[in-house]
Amino acid sequence: MKIEKIQNETKAVSNLKGGFKMKKLLVLACVLAVMAFAFTACDRNPVTPPGDDVTTTQAVGGETTTTTVVEVTTTEPIHVVPPTDPFYALQRVDARFPSTATNANPIIDGGTLRWAIGTSATLPGIFCAVHFISALDSNIRDLFAGSMFAAGMDSHVDNTSSLVYTEFCRETQTITFTMQHEAFWHDGVQVTMDDLYFAIWIIAHPDYTGTRWGPNISNIVGAEEFRAGNADYISGMVLSEDKMTLTLHMIDFPFTISAFGWWSAPVPRHHWEGIAVADMMGHENARTNALGFGPFIIDAVVPGESVSVRRNENYWRGRPHLDGIVVNLVEATVLPMALQQGLYDIGTGFPASQFTEHFRYMTNVEFLSNVWAQNGNSFLGFRVGTWDSETGEVYTFEEPRLSETVRRALALSVDHSVAYELFNGLTVPTGSSWYGLRNIHWIDTEIPTYNHFDPEYAMRMLDEAGYLRGPDGFRTFPDGRELTITYLALTGSPANDTERAMELQNWADIGLRVEFYQGRQVDSAVGSDVRFREADGGVVDMWWFGWNLGANPMPQVMTPGTQNNQVRYRSEHWDYIFDRFMSDDMWDPDFLLETVNMWQWAVHDAAVIFPWRQAVTLSVANNRVANFSLEITGDYSRPHYRYPFHWALTSQTAYVDGR
Repeated sequence: MKIEKIQNETKAVSNLKGGFKMKKLLVLACVLAVMAFAFTACDRNPVTPPGDDVTTTQAVGGETTTTTVVEVTTTEPIHVVPPTDPFYALQRVDARFPSTATNANPIIDGGTLRWAIGTSATLPGIFCAVHFISALDSNIRDLFAGSMFAAGMDSHVDNTSSLVYTEFCRETQTITFTMQHEAFWHDGVQVTMDDLYFAIWIIAHPDYTGTRWGPNISNIVGAEEFRAGNADYISGMVLSEDKMTLTLHMIDFPFTISAFGWWSAPVPRHHWEGIAVADMMGHENARTNALGFGPFIIDAVVPGESVSVRRNENYWRGRPHLDGIVVNLVEATVLPMALQQGLYDIGTGFPASQFTEHFRYMTNVEFLSNVWAQNGNSFLGFRVGTWDSETGEVYTFEEPRLSETVRRALALSVDHSVAYELFNGLTVPTGSSWYGLRNIHWIDTEIPTYNHFDPEYAMRMLDEAGYLRGPDGFRTFPDGRELTITYLALTGSPANDTERAMELQNWADIGLRVEFYQGRQVDSAVGSDVRFREADGGVVDMWWFGWNLGANPMPQVMTPGTQNNQVRYRSEHWDYIFDRFMSDDMWDPDFLLETVNMWQWAVHDAAVIFPWRQAVTLSVANNRVANFSLEITGDYSRPHYRYPFHWALTSQTAYVDGR
């Protein structure tokens, strides 16, 4: 993408928005120049027109074979107009891609699959179920950790596919778990319900340092007393003598219980014998020596960079096809070329900014997507309070440093159409704080959004509220104090850097001085530490963040009194709504819908998080990969990206782009 193209398109967008002219920063020009060089340098090879026959050549190292395939047209022109209906638009974009690898060739026994995760971050490497907070760690955990419970199509528990049988009883307000199959930790010790008991015990422990404490734990009878140090055990957890059955007595028994409204990941008690709860997160047993009962076993960990796993011959669901998997974190800008050269078999986190004419027609891979599976959204969030680790409570400031006026002005001054161009039409502004495509009927389309670019209105709001410009062109607080806003932004691709620079310029154009936290964009591990733990001492004002929700309608990431409430917002109305989420009345579909809509309106009125955008996330599979799918299914006999024991290869060597 060339500098002139972006400048012209940005100018055109600005003219359409009422003539609001965007200034250009010198740093922005430099970033764009780097992007132009990177993109044009990759376009020296001719692009194969859609519909032409192309060839795929096997990589050096095995027998060379050539296969003729027909390139299918699955793309639209890069230059597209941002749609007005984001939910329809997201599905329309997603429909351009299959969700399952179409390789139907006979699979080979064994082989090592190479998985590249495109990211500029480093791997935190915390794999203990109750301590990890990074999506990177979560993805790798799926390979070895193992799961007691299987989710059906509706994201509720599916007993037919689960290691554990789950029974709900509304009359006694209990959940009973019973082992129905045998499974063994990778060191040979049998998995029991005591391991789930132990996980819950850790989270509720007064010395627990993680972020998992929340309604699914505090709702257990006696958990609050144990956490406060007023009891020696959690009275509402009853373990059978043989340790094969665990019963949880719940204080409330809302509909959310049936949608995994309990803690479901076990922790092997024997693996942590003699280790204090306060020391767990930093211990090697949570990292390089993590233990699971899943289809693969951790073989080696290179801190921050990679993890290799080997086949678990005794996996309870059956012997995996692959000998092993090697997972590498790869700079996102390098990932497309590495996939083109057959260096990796699976690529996730493919940068939308590089879904260009050159890379989109690679002949040795298949692009996959399924927005119904990713079910996520991103937000612009503002910290308006603090978390007290002593009391375990969120406290919202009576007068947050950034007023509602400033927060709304910042949200209105982001031009999402520019991102639509930078990311090749794979991202759209979102329309609601509730985004779950699987529950799209819950979305209240009447709620006003702040996903449109309206800098003139933003400036009027600031003027009327007394935020006037000083001699330097930047606005001050109404009392004349200097106003500088700290923005926590994460490192990313050149396109991400360009977008961040444009945001800073747009905000400067309306008179708001915004600076990066610590003067630069930071690694995602640093960002998580700042958002969850207030490692910055509370000096960050805003950040971009995202979340994924399943069938549970309660957005636990915004629960009023937990550390997961990153924006630190709480009010009587907020508490009331979350009390409704935990109410027995939630079993009534009308009450449920009313509560979800009430929460959507509360998010709008509080103006502490602003729905940002949704994106089609691309995964890439080499043509030798089989049984890899993004489909939503609770059927463990079918391929799925979370069922890696199904993953397989059909060739000893990877394919390279044959153009």
